[in-house]
Amino acid sequence: MLLSTLDQSVVAAALPSVVHDVGGLEHFAWVFTGYGLTLSITTIVGGKLGDLFGHRLVYLGGVMVFIAGSMLCGLAGNMSQLIAFRVIQGIGGGALVVASFSLIGQLFEPAERAKYAGYSTSVFAVASVAGPLVGGAVTDAIGWRWVFYVNLPLGLLTLAVVAFLLPTAATRGRPKIDYTGAALLAALSVCVALLAGRVGSLDAVLSTRGIALIVAIVVLIPAWIVVERRAAEPMIPLSLFGNSTFVLSNTITMLAGFAILATVNFLPLFLQAASGASAVTSGLLLIPMMFGLLVASTLVGRRIAETKKYRWFPVASMAVAALASYLLSTMDADTPWPLVVVYSVLLGVGSGLSMQVFMVAVQGCAPPAQIGAVTATVTYARLVGASFGISAFGAVFSARLATELPRHVPGDSAQSMTNLTADALDKLPENLRQGFTEAYADSLGTVFFVAVPVLLLALVLSLAMRDRALGE
Repeated sequence: MLLSTLDQSVVAAALPSVVHDVGGLEHFAWVFTGYGLTLSITTIVGGKLGDLFGHRLVYLGGVMVFIAGSMLCGLAGNMSQLIAFRVIQGIGGGALVVASFSLIGQLFEPAERAKYAGYSTSVFAVASVAGPLVGGAVTDAIGWRWVFYVNLPLGLLTLAVVAFLLPTAATRGRPKIDYTGAALLAALSVCVALLAGRVGSLDAVLSTRGIALIVAIVVLIPAWIVVERRAAEPMIPLSLFGNSTFVLSNTITMLAGFAILATVNFLPLFLQAASGASAVTSGLLLIPMMFGLLVASTLVGRRIAETKKYRWFPVASMAVAALASYLLSTMDADTPWPLVVVYSVLLGVGSGLSMQVFMVAVQGCAPPAQIGAVTATVTYARLVGASFGISAFGAVFSARLATELPRHVPGDSAQSMTNLTADALDKLPENLRQGFTEAYADSLGTVFFVAVPVLLLALVLSLAMRDRALGE
């Protein structure tokens, strides 16, 4: 899991050097989109394949594909090649993520799963913090290609440890793979991801391509349901949708992904554009947030292992995250950095209080033979929620900024400042710089406030979850 999570943040730090070297600025977003798309698809498919053939095998396969993709990315000669090789990396990354949590469900008793899932969440926090710093350092020292090459020794070490230390689980004879269900689900995932990228603009949603995507989704969902009902080994057993714990856990996870992960995505922009922090400084200021997530998730995991109960952690999580989002929405250009850090830590704690809880909850409502399938749904729900959240928040930000800049910046300068980079902020005259930071602060405050009602809805749904003991 460290490999997959670290890769995303490391690559983000190296991307400016990549674009400078191989070009393709107009397509650079697909370096992340291609990776994320195949990661989400492989998450669902990999979870089911793990149920059929063993999660250890899926994990090992994921590591090998990830290593191969990393090597190819390092050798890429242009942006098109890099995007194609990132797609391969995403296949391996998706298998790694779902197999990691599925192995926890396979190896440990229900009450113990939360503790070890908490440790895995800590890995996510550490990788998210270390990634930008490592990526920047490696790129500056030996070049951007080594951002990918560094995965090779780490991957080989992981491969050796898992191959020799992890026990081999028995498989179920000659299982039947649901190829049609997998293909329909992959097509549905592609359509959902592409539609999520258009949510930021109503015109884009209502365009010919946007409507075509909506129609495709409407057609693919019932087609997939029909196929799954007839499949001997469906990708996601439809009976799970009759389980309230499964439905609520995935719904709340999607809402949390929409609000929390999207908010986290815009925090660096606030620090750089509204508060005047450098890219490095903004990264350092957000380290405490991940530390809050790490501590909260670890303590929650241990507490669940002791009490075997989990219901009130999601309630507390959504309440704390909603409070944090509200406090973030009150910030302005003059808010001191220590206060920004306090609010972000609160958001990290809110996220950490439930990040692994829903994974444990859905694993507890499924038989061992379906651990991979249910685990995959939670990861998938979080990814889909984050995709729509980032796009929607981006639309709110753009619309608000278009209104705020003319109010704070005199004359025709506002039009030329809409896409101004944070690096250019210090070069502006004092009157323009002040107006720029105030406009960005007000616009981002609105963005952060949008998360509040979403998290309050998640809070209400959390109250509806059953308070059942794990292992019963």
